[in-house]
Amino acid sequence: MAAQVVRVGNVEIVGLIDLVFPLDYAILFPGRDVQAIMAFQDVYPQSYTPDGRYQTYASCYVVRSGGKTVLVDTGLGPNVPSFLGGGRGRLLEELSSNGISPEDVDVVVCTHLHLDHTGWNAREEGGVRGPTFPRARYYLPRADWEHFTAPERIDGAAGRSNLLPLQEAGVMELFSGEVTLAEGVTTLPTPGHTPGHSSILISSQGERALIAGDLVNHPLQIEKVDWSSAFDTDPAQAAETRRRILDFVESEGLRVAFGHLPPPNMGRLIRLEGRRVLRAL
Repeated sequence: MAAQVVRVGNVEIVGLIDLVFPLDYAILFPGRDVQAIMAFQDVYPQSYTPDGRYQTYASCYVVRSGGKTVLVDTGLGPNVPSFLGGGRGRLLEELSSNGISPEDVDVVVCTHLHLDHTGWNAREEGGVRGPTFPRARYYLPRADWEHFTAPERIDGAAGRSNLLPLQEAGVMELFSGEVTLAEGVTTLPTPGHTPGHSSILISSQGERALIAGDLVNHPLQIEKVDWSSAFDTDPAQAAETRRRILDFVESEGLRVAFGHLPPPNMGRLIRLEGRRVLRAL
């Protein structure tokens, strides 16, 4: 699958797919009317499987700015859980096909610490588990770290395999609020999906874009901002953050990308027959 490449001023954004997999709507939106979900199939056909499930995409992004290479999220990794279909993510192959080696990455930033955004943080070589990107500093939201490394959650979040090795290797930076990762590339707090969920704001030469992680899990939430998924830690906060940020993105004309929508993922929010929808660039 060809990567989507977008320029925002002097910044280059490359969209990559680690894995594509189906998900039952009963898992994503438990209790929601299936017909209400299917009503968006004509607008976002790539997000629906022929058998009526959600076709979801584990996306990652490379941001090149000011001589630095920033990787946003690391997908599901080499050992995909069976409830997500099993198998192996393709991020390393996707990077290679775009001329990027693990050693080229200067910064890894996770929008949040769900296992489908941290899977390639670390890998095992010679019986030792260490950072996949050996030259990178890893930026992780502090509030998420405290939440997902708690004893009662660390195993479910794959923390022992995807998070703790970064701490042991001394390559981790815990951040809160707005932090500069590279020239014109900063974190933006967007909590609710997880306690420390953060988006990545890119600003260059008067142009702006937002990599919004799981602010939206399904494209129908661009219109139905009050629909929170089963994966939101705080559904009410997630809905309020989604409303505020999407209103900002639309009113300011930012380009925007999300973590689970089909490629080409980066687009703009427009009005189509009174409905707010994402249209690819």
